[in-house]
Amino acid sequence: MIAHSLPKKNILRNATSLDAVFSSGKKLSHSSCSLYYLSVDSNKDFRVAFSVGKKTHNLAVSRNKIKRLMREAFRLNIEQYHIVSCDLVFVFFGQDIPSYEEIENSIKSLLLSLSKTIKS
Repeated sequence: MIAHSLPKKNILRNATSLDAVFSSGKKLSHSSCSLYYLSVDSNKDFRVAFSVGKKTHNLAVSRNKIKRLMREAFRLNIEQYHIVSCDLVFVFFGQDIPSYEEIENSIKSLLLSLSKTIKS
């Protein structure tokens, strides 16, 4: 049976790691999503976190739905971009609850920009 979720080793949970990504990492933006990333030498695989602001979406139901959409779009598209040794944080800052297609286009665009940035 195939697992349809991100492995636990690929989830970024540590508060100090999150702070490091935001403070010393770099930022890419697309329509209603931003990607903060930090290259890490010691880790062989990527770690990822997703965030939706409480000021724009005050209901937890809507924040969780957007994060689920972002996780799914990321999970389905990460294989194409060969990203390793990075800590990633996706931040959604749009006002409305987007469709899956809008989220997927944003995630794909951000991952493509990241892979081009890392290779050069």
